[in-house]
Amino acid sequence: MKNRKLVLSLVALAGLSSLSAQAQTNNTEKPHETIMQRVDTLAKKVGADVKHAEGVEKAKLNAEAQKVGAAVKKAETTEKAKVNADKQRVKADLAKDKEKVDKVYQDDKAKFNADVKKAENGLAKDEQKVKNTYRKDEAKVKQGVAKDKQKVRNAYRKDKAKVKAGVKKVKQGLAKDGQKIKNTYNKDKAKVKAFFKKEK
Repeated sequence: MKNRKLVLSLVALAGLSSLSAQAQTNNTEKPHETIMQRVDTLAKKVGADVKHAEGVEKAKLNAEAQKVGAAVKKAETTEKAKVNADKQRVKADLAKDKEKVDKVYQDDKAKFNADVKKAENGLAKDEQKVKNTYRKDEAKVKQGVAKDKQKVRNAYRKDKAKVKAGVKKVKQGLAKDGQKIKNTYNKDKAKVKAFFKKEK
């Protein structure tokens, strides 16, 4: 719109300048052509120039509009294609990330299961070791108890034999002492009898 006003102003200015110059210098024109006629002629010419300028400006504007429209359409198409490409790339990245996550999950799951299996095997081995150790210790304890019982029995038998021998010795000693006492008693009894016989 601003370009149109500028073109009209320039054309009008050029027409007025041409009219003034013709009025001052052109003496070859017909005597019956008045100033008003020349102004009308010039106005028609200016109108045609203005109309031509408007057509040119309109065509230029239409061309610019078409150019802008094509550029906008191209930009929209390009942007749409870019957005679609970004969407596809994001989808592909998400799919890859999902595959990675799934793979990591499967690997971790397999590793976890392997660790659980390993732990179970380790617990089974430890349990078996404990059982074996318990059995060995139980056998040792039984053997130790049997040995201790045998030692106690042997000690009891030895002590019993010693007690019997001691008792026997004590009895023998008592018997000897009893015999000595008897012998002494008999001797003393004989002495007493002998003494009483002398006194009589």
